[in-house]
Amino acid sequence: MSHCRARMSIVRTCLSLSSRHLTSRRVLSHVGRVVGSHRPPVRLNPTHRRTEKKRNGIVAMGEDWESMWAAGLEPGQAFDASRVEPGFQDLINTGTLPKGTALVPGCGRGYAVAALGSAERKVFGLEVSTTAKAAADAYLSTAKAGDGSAATEHCTVVIDDFFTHTGQYDLVYDCTFLCAIPPSRREEWATQMSKLIKPGGEIVSLVFPLGDYEGGPPFALSTKIVEDLLTPAGFEVVSLTEVPEEKLARTYPRGLRGEYLYRWRRL
Repeated sequence: MSHCRARMSIVRTCLSLSSRHLTSRRVLSHVGRVVGSHRPPVRLNPTHRRTEKKRNGIVAMGEDWESMWAAGLEPGQAFDASRVEPGFQDLINTGTLPKGTALVPGCGRGYAVAALGSAERKVFGLEVSTTAKAAADAYLSTAKAGDGSAATEHCTVVIDDFFTHTGQYDLVYDCTFLCAIPPSRREEWATQMSKLIKPGGEIVSLVFPLGDYEGGPPFALSTKIVEDLLTPAGFEVVSLTEVPEEKLARTYPRGLRGEYLYRWRRL
């Protein structure tokens, strides 16, 4: 009985947390509970805490994610899927995605960066965490690109703020980025995508986690949310595909189980 009361207390505590005041311990634990973990939560150093002063952009976001990565995020833990999302890998395998240059914001360990890389496509991963970049660099140093060549020949991870990042890309893959940013910045996300993607270029959004629950990160998404963001920003739908059950990248203890691959073209 005391065990049940303790579990209920933990649940109530999690639901009362706001994303604005999550410590690094709570962020990692919260993310793991929402998207599903393949490994148990790591023990975080209590000094890895977010300061409560008002901040924005790369400073605030970088400190939050850096503290989580520096605490010991392992492959398969929390949002890390241990591999490129299977549904997205299938799309890559069709050979229909734009060549040229590609961007993966919030790339983490760089699984998708490597999978997209080839002699015909140079890929840039974007991170705000220096520890995440180091993990991605380590992964890419031994990984194979999509065409079987060394990933380091075609793939680079850089530290930068997505919202102020400059460049022009033929393709952007967003998987764990839109769901990680506060909902108040979503329109800004769409506007920035319209600046970064060349006319005729594409964005592929892996829409997850699904549902209408409150709080995050990750924050709940839906195909309607993505549509309402990208249509006014100058994009048209290329395709919408529900990912088969056996190809889902993550477990979903909270919200609806499922993923959608939403593909859009810049007008």
